[in-house]
Amino acid sequence: MRNIIPRHKGSDPVKLVWLITILSFCVGVFMVSIVWQTLTDIRIDREKLFRLKESFTSIRALHEKHLVQERLDLSSLLDGNAEAGAFPKTSQIFRLVEEYRKVAGTPESSEVFNQLEESLLTLANLRGKFTRWALDYNHLEGQLPISKKEVESILDQIEKTVEREEEKQWHARSARIRQFKQQKSDNAEQLIARIISDLDSSTDLSIIRRDIANLALLSERLLSITDLNSLADLKDDRLRKLLYKIRQNTKSSTHTSNVPKVLINRLLNDYETAMFGLDYSIYNEHQEIILGYEGLYGIYLDLLNIKNERERLRAEGVEIFDSVNQSLQKVTEETEIIAQQEATKVEVVLGQTWRTMFIIWLVTSLIYLLLAYEIIMTAKQQIKAIEDSNIELDELTKELQNSEDRLRRLSSELLHIQENERRRIAFELHDELGQSMAALKLQVGAISRKLGVSPIEKIQAECQEMRQNINDIIENVRRLARDLSPVVLDDLGLQAAIEYLVNNFSKLYNIDIWHKTTDINHLFDEESQRIIYRILQESLTNIGKHSQADNVSLMIEEKERQVHFIIRDNGKGFNVSGTLQKIDADRGMGLATMSERVRILGGKLDIQSRIGGGTIITFSTPI
Repeated sequence: MRNIIPRHKGSDPVKLVWLITILSFCVGVFMVSIVWQTLTDIRIDREKLFRLKESFTSIRALHEKHLVQERLDLSSLLDGNAEAGAFPKTSQIFRLVEEYRKVAGTPESSEVFNQLEESLLTLANLRGKFTRWALDYNHLEGQLPISKKEVESILDQIEKTVEREEEKQWHARSARIRQFKQQKSDNAEQLIARIISDLDSSTDLSIIRRDIANLALLSERLLSITDLNSLADLKDDRLRKLLYKIRQNTKSSTHTSNVPKVLINRLLNDYETAMFGLDYSIYNEHQEIILGYEGLYGIYLDLLNIKNERERLRAEGVEIFDSVNQSLQKVTEETEIIAQQEATKVEVVLGQTWRTMFIIWLVTSLIYLLLAYEIIMTAKQQIKAIEDSNIELDELTKELQNSEDRLRRLSSELLHIQENERRRIAFELHDELGQSMAALKLQVGAISRKLGVSPIEKIQAECQEMRQNINDIIENVRRLARDLSPVVLDDLGLQAAIEYLVNNFSKLYNIDIWHKTTDINHLFDEESQRIIYRILQESLTNIGKHSQADNVSLMIEEKERQVHFIIRDNGKGFNVSGTLQKIDADRGMGLATMSERVRILGGKLDIQSRIGGGTIITFSTPI
């Protein structure tokens, strides 16, 4: 690395330049004979120019043809034809760009070709989006009739169950009416009153059957709604309430036996699972978990969302095709300029050759003398520049080696941290969740053996204890999930996640923390929010573990198109430069990781600290 530019210590560059000048002067004798050859070359260049124009025209036509086909394929994908994405034309277009670039062959045109390639890369990524959209759309279209049929089947079973029970009640009622008529002690008015009373008391199943018919109408209406808000209102304000009403009416029915009630409630649970997927229902004043899949409501909701996504993709496609066409137009203009320049150059050279061939010999000597002087001065300047460049290269080489060392150290430590995190998760799963599940298994076995033997109160107490153990297991799983990925960040955004992080830090380390934040959720994308969250988490974790502080402040402010994050503590402080140079997973590498994450955001990190004087961590990131 140190000797990238060779240094010729044994040769005198000045003498070498003079020798080249003398030889060049002698070459001038042959210039007249070369003029004739030059004229011949001009004719050849003119023929090449014609071929160049033909190549430009042919390649441009192929470009336009493939782009038209690409537009048709993407339009077909948005119509739901996933097979249209099986044979992309992007690779052929890229090959045409390379051929275009070779034919042009001038450095000045590289920028417009790079712009065209960037636009084509964006177009290739867009094809991937369109293909995924078409696959998702076809999948949902195929699942919708299956889920609809399942919901209709369950509703039909519920209706038949109610009709059978209602038919039984009508037979029983007819028997009672015949019995009333056979009783001679009642007069006609008493007999009519008893019959009417019996008829009035048997309308429960009629109400349930009417509500089930309404439920079927609402289920059918769901597939005709195109507005997302109306769909949510139908679910929450109509379907849920009607399901609850049917369950309550079934429960309060006085003339219906328990077996039909249980069957109706089970079918209602099946309906709710088929309609809404994994959900909860209220049954016998307890929450019962119904395991299912994405039901008819979820599939139709996804279908509406993906239809809305189609218009956004269509607009994005129009924008990208406009960009490709603009880039192609720039390339066309550039190639036309190149062709025009070549044509002009040929004509100019042809005209000047005859005028200059008679004076070339006279001016050659003077030109080469001036050239020799210029070469000597340039050589001296280049020698000095080479020496300066070698010095700069030595410094850059050293800096590069230091950067490579830091990168290797950071990579090694990141692997070490990842392995420790896996061990911690394995420990959590084995020692906490595993033991809890084993204890739960023993409790279930004990309860099953006591059924029918021990008093119900004792079994209920053990069930309550088992329920508490289940809640503990759920809480441990949630805690483990929060450690792996902050759910609050995904659900509520960066600001809510920072609030959660601050509160959790204060509870965990028993340290007072003052914070002032602003609304920054809309300023960063999802990946940037996650990186900022990890930087703040690493900063507060270092403070909690190492600083011995009792007061911390966090301030976030937006200023001059940047967001500034300032974390202060009144802890014991540390030597910043010394810590960064140490290969220590608990100290130096944490700061190095923070620095690398800030660099990914395109921001700057500044750490100020002194022993006994606390620490100030400031990092900023552009909006």
